[in-house]
Amino acid sequence: MRVLLLLIVIVTANAKAEQLSFLYYREQGKAIFQSLMDEFSAQSQHQVSLYQITSESLKPALIKSVLQGSAADIVFAPSDIIGIAEQAKLSAVPEELIDPYTSSTLLHTATIDEQLHGIPILQGNHLMLFYNRRLVDQPAKSWQQLLEQKKHFDKLGIATIGWNYSEMYWFAGFYNTFGGRMTRGKQITLEETAMQDALNFYKSLAKRSLVSAECTYDCGYKDFIEGKVAYAINGEWAVADFEQHLGDDLGIALIPNIGSRAFKPLSSSLVLIFPNNSLASEKAEALQDLSRFLQSEAVQRRLYQEARFLPVNTNLLNQVKQQSNPNEAAMLAQLDQAVPMSAEAAQASAWLGLRKGFELFSKGVLDAAKASEYMQQFAERDYRQTQK
Repeated sequence: MRVLLLLIVIVTANAKAEQLSFLYYREQGKAIFQSLMDEFSAQSQHQVSLYQITSESLKPALIKSVLQGSAADIVFAPSDIIGIAEQAKLSAVPEELIDPYTSSTLLHTATIDEQLHGIPILQGNHLMLFYNRRLVDQPAKSWQQLLEQKKHFDKLGIATIGWNYSEMYWFAGFYNTFGGRMTRGKQITLEETAMQDALNFYKSLAKRSLVSAECTYDCGYKDFIEGKVAYAINGEWAVADFEQHLGDDLGIALIPNIGSRAFKPLSSSLVLIFPNNSLASEKAEALQDLSRFLQSEAVQRRLYQEARFLPVNTNLLNQVKQQSNPNEAAMLAQLDQAVPMSAEAAQASAWLGLRKGFELFSKGVLDAAKASEYMQQFAERDYRQTQK
């Protein structure tokens, strides 16, 4: 393994050693990325310093750092960050820097106005259904089955299912499943009949006490690990943690159908971006070396084996599919049903409108029809302002 990695990052004797700053946005996986940065630093002439930031702080911090001239040289982020390509002065990425085993579909998630602004490193970032095998004999395939199982869990004194109820990344999957899409190209599309259906269905789950409207991320993470909830809807990023804590008791399945509709969570790629046009800076060669290193099959394999992060390398992903156990097969099956998230700037405005309208709907201030109308108007207004 080390020999393979050494071959990947060899630089010429005349190459200038650089100090690179690497901004990492995820809570999970920092340890493996730190290990990779250390390995790259040891085997190349370049030194990489890794800094971590929360996903909520990423966009404003990135824009501010560019304005102040203190931006990181390279950033690992979800692909929808590319919506701020202009404000963050993201470098255009030449296609020759993309590993040939990266699918064109993933490149679309890193493209805006037909220009590539990110290098896909991982994929997925999608939600799926986790369950505790000690508590669940057969995972529910529909929400009606979950409601029927709730009686059993009530007797045991545990919650049936938990997820981050008021976080819109979770709700968006319900909207997708009813046939809606947050954006279509550069168009924001929140005021649709599917939004009313999704809002009313989502609220009904809380009204019937299947899930608590007060659930935060802990309901589908900490409580699930501690056996206080039988099922959890959480993301691909949580797989390694759940495997560590639950071992063989961990089960993974598709999120339940809504009627005859297969559930469609959002997905995205996780990309390297280069703020403040760093790919055109004196550090360009070092940044290209690091980019190729992280795209290499050896590194992609480590990221999957040690953190369960899904690779973008198609050869490796095919190997994973062929050798998958039932949990891995379910994770990949849910990804196949997912809706890739847009990188257009309209996506960021759609998130704001969705959140504002959902809050008013949840409080009973607006009904579903008025809430969807408000979402659309708020998002369109924000989008117009960002495009000025």
